[in-house]
Amino acid sequence: MSIRSISRLVLVLTLSALLPALALAGPRSGASFGSRSGFRSGAGSFSRGYQSGRSGNGGGGSSFFFFPSFGWGLGGYGYGGGLGFMGSLVVLGVVGLGTIAVMRAIRRAARRGTPGAWSDDAADEGMGESYVYKVQLGLGRSARHIQGRLADFASQGDTSSEAGLAELLHQTALELLREKDSIRYGLAEASGPMSLTNGETKLNAAAMAERARFEVERLRVADGSVRRAQAAATVGAEALEYLVVTVIVATRVPLARIQVASDRESLEAALSELGVVPSPILLGLEVVWTPADPEDSLTETDLMTTYPELRSL
Repeated sequence: MSIRSISRLVLVLTLSALLPALALAGPRSGASFGSRSGFRSGAGSFSRGYQSGRSGNGGGGSSFFFFPSFGWGLGGYGYGGGLGFMGSLVVLGVVGLGTIAVMRAIRRAARRGTPGAWSDDAADEGMGESYVYKVQLGLGRSARHIQGRLADFASQGDTSSEAGLAELLHQTALELLREKDSIRYGLAEASGPMSLTNGETKLNAAAMAERARFEVERLRVADGSVRRAQAAATVGAEALEYLVVTVIVATRVPLARIQVASDRESLEAALSELGVVPSPILLGLEVVWTPADPEDSLTETDLMTTYPELRSL
């Protein structure tokens, strides 16, 4: 037998011995919810939906114009002895632009330094761009009730609209902040700016990678539809030690407090930022957690094997 044949035989035997162990490692059950409704609605819904601080003829507010009289004559173009029709339009245009600039400056000054406040400039600049963020946490067994809480959010929430997604994101972030003392591992990643197409592709790839880490997706809620696996509930061979919750978000504008980080303070800041993201800037959301079955197990060894990117805090 040649050396090459012997090497192949050793490789086959090694894999045969390892594959059963690898198949049993890590959690078998998981669950998820999410949607891409912001990507499908396009930029138009952003300009229509993001109307904070504005009023218009159809927006339930009222407006009026004040036309001052001018006492300057312009030769034969006097309009009733005033500035003249064309001259009046020019002056009114300048006054209008100046008023808009002053109002936006006041609005920016009022919002500057306020976490979670989104200016009209951000709305205008966010057209056609996207940013993708991933926050992943490994929580101790004391937070195991979060399995049921996330399942309730998924079953009762609205995944068919940006407003519904924003509410689900806020609920998830708040629930994770309540369990911040149980966080043992974590990471935060930020990507962008990129095109809307690339942003949706990146969000889909990240979500697919997380959902592929477990064998049975016990619950999947997306775009208003609910799907439940019919397979028998998983009973782990060992005790449940950890749960992993992953939040992937795509937005139209950058989230300043979410950066590449792995320390506890930065992760708490990232969760706080996610908790106030308004629906007009939300493009897509995926929340994935594992294990999903109450009796499934995830040990520290499983965690380090299945999620090697997570860092101990």
